[in-house]
Amino acid sequence: MSVSTSRITEVLEIKQLSFRYQYKVILSKLSFTVNPGDILHITGPNGSGKTTLMSILAGLRKESAGQITFRLSDGMITDDRRTHVEYLPAEANALFGKMDAMSNLRFWRKLRGLDASDPYLRPVLARWDLDHPLIRENFPVESFSTGMKRRLALARLELSETPCWLLDEPLYGLDTKGIETFQNMLEKHHSLNGITVIVSHDIAPLEKFPVRRLDLTPTAGVKGA
Repeated sequence: MSVSTSRITEVLEIKQLSFRYQYKVILSKLSFTVNPGDILHITGPNGSGKTTLMSILAGLRKESAGQITFRLSDGMITDDRRTHVEYLPAEANALFGKMDAMSNLRFWRKLRGLDASDPYLRPVLARWDLDHPLIRENFPVESFSTGMKRRLALARLELSETPCWLLDEPLYGLDTKGIETFQNMLEKHHSLNGITVIVSHDIAPLEKFPVRRLDLTPTAGVKGA
């Protein structure tokens, strides 16, 4: 068995998005659209609001002004990000340290109401080099290396079956093989018209994709392939 291969037709729309922290304006009147199949690379200098924007899109922070909506294939508009977004923060993997790899993936699949049986989980673990019995079911995730934790977090992302991925430095801790597996996963998501919004200092692995760029440097904007 494999995860869903249904084509995605949702559009992410951001209108006049602003965020202020105390007296400082971090984001000001951002407007952009991410269409099915788009890979949008968020760029800008440190402090320009890249991670802030990602956390707002994920629903972890509340925007000061503006709208974030999904336009669905039937024309309906929704601002419910819980069922449409999967967020991978920088250096944080959203994993349960006391649980093993399989238990982590089962938990997240069940949370989304998806099949959490082994035939769905093990092929994904194998792709990420995490299917050895000692790794899969016997070791708590807190004992994993940095790279192993990141690979498990990306396996969780792959199994989420959400249309929009928000990835903040997803290559953190990955070796060459892990980066190649990430590229294959992203290519599949892209081929299914999935939406990807990504922050990454390592741009070389993205060069094979038709990436659009949103530069948060003042006076810059969206540039696209």
